[in-house]
Amino acid sequence: MLLMLTVSCFATDYQVSTQAEFDAVKKRILQPGDAILLERGKQFTGMLTPTGTGTEAAPIRIGTYGKGSRPQIHAGGTNEAAVRLCNPSYWEVQGLELTNTDGSDIDQGSLFGIYVCAEGVEGTYTHVYIDNCYVHHVNGKVAGKGRGGIHIRVADSLQKTIFDDLRITNNRIEDVGGVGIGNDARHSGVDLLPDGGLFTENLWTRVYVAGNVLNRTGRNCIIARASLNAIYEHNILANSSRYDSGHSIFCFDTSGIKIQYNEAYGNVGSDTQDRGGFDADYNCVDTVIQYNYSHDNEWFCGIMKKKNRNVIIRYNVSQNEKQGLYWYGFENDTDCESVHIYNNTHFVKAGLNSSIFPRGRTPLNTIFENNIFYFENPDDSSLGLNAAGINCYFTNNLYFNVVPHPADSNPIIADPLFVRPGAVGSNINLKTMDALRGYQLQTGSPGINTALPVANNGGLDIVKTAVDPSESDIGAVECQETGVQRP
Repeated sequence: MLLMLTVSCFATDYQVSTQAEFDAVKKRILQPGDAILLERGKQFTGMLTPTGTGTEAAPIRIGTYGKGSRPQIHAGGTNEAAVRLCNPSYWEVQGLELTNTDGSDIDQGSLFGIYVCAEGVEGTYTHVYIDNCYVHHVNGKVAGKGRGGIHIRVADSLQKTIFDDLRITNNRIEDVGGVGIGNDARHSGVDLLPDGGLFTENLWTRVYVAGNVLNRTGRNCIIARASLNAIYEHNILANSSRYDSGHSIFCFDTSGIKIQYNEAYGNVGSDTQDRGGFDADYNCVDTVIQYNYSHDNEWFCGIMKKKNRNVIIRYNVSQNEKQGLYWYGFENDTDCESVHIYNNTHFVKAGLNSSIFPRGRTPLNTIFENNIFYFENPDDSSLGLNAAGINCYFTNNLYFNVVPHPADSNPIIADPLFVRPGAVGSNINLKTMDALRGYQLQTGSPGINTALPVANNGGLDIVKTAVDPSESDIGAVECQETGVQRP
């Protein structure tokens, strides 16, 4: 029989240790404070899809008990998800291991590890927390944006529905078809109006996606949609888009998103598009991509030239991108407005034949200042075929072994004198970013104290050193040596 431990007059812990107990509880209607707890070391098959609504004081939980390895749920490729929550408010899921495949490489449909959806009832669904789960082997070797590891979605018919206080944290997602982490809501969106105005509707609030490790996804590692002031940080985005092209992380229909302190690497392929670590996609406003480490992708960052306004890309380190640095998508569009790219550090080792603007793409409506472009071998470097751009302004960038941009009003052509460039590995500590201190400037560097002041620059460099606007350095890392004689 299902073991029930009553913890109060109204809340029950359902402790599950057998398949029969799992089957008995998998569709249960739960009350505030109830919990489904799977025994560690045990395996279950099927889909866990309970319902109910918790409260702020008494959320409903799915978790674990006992000692040993994570409890496993194997959905077998015949269930939509291993865990499916419909119309949840005040739910928390933690500590599970989940798969959903029949073991083949073929497409098995719209499958997920964890799927959270709003269906049938309009409203605001709040406090959905997914933490410390291990999701792997979902579907076969397939791409597609509408399936994958952990997904949250509002049904098309629910025109006035949002999620609020959504937290996806500290999960490991690997070897999944589709997208690692994604959200979608067709009736939420952002539209940039021709008169400079902004239209938004039904944007999700308090969205926080942090501390996740994603590796070997069929499409993007993360897609961030339909949100206001969301934060995506401390995520490792590795080897994305194995079965179709896609940037490791991109935003769409967002306002005020911050993508920061993430590491993206291994996004490579022979396709001609969407192969960077980061992407400021379109239908977005006030996007900030800062304090990230990108390496060994085809390029560092995509910037879409459809409707896109107020993009800031600052204090990032990019190392050994194979084709180049800034890839402007939708080559024939000119709607993107107000892009500001400053204080980034780029290092390209010899032999990569990399360009600042790869694939002949044309930069648009962008200010470039205080950036470092360092190429080990001048024979491998170039600005790019259409680097002149459209309505772009370059000033005070430092170039080493690459021809400076002809429009740069104050180019610095010199060795920046990094402490130890090109030596940063993978899976660094994203809380401290200390591994990037090799890109500090040494005494005598022409980049010390020569940055142009930038208003509202965030106040920190990538290793969290305070930036004094009156005497700041070029690049992403301020000089740290004590007693340095500043020019």
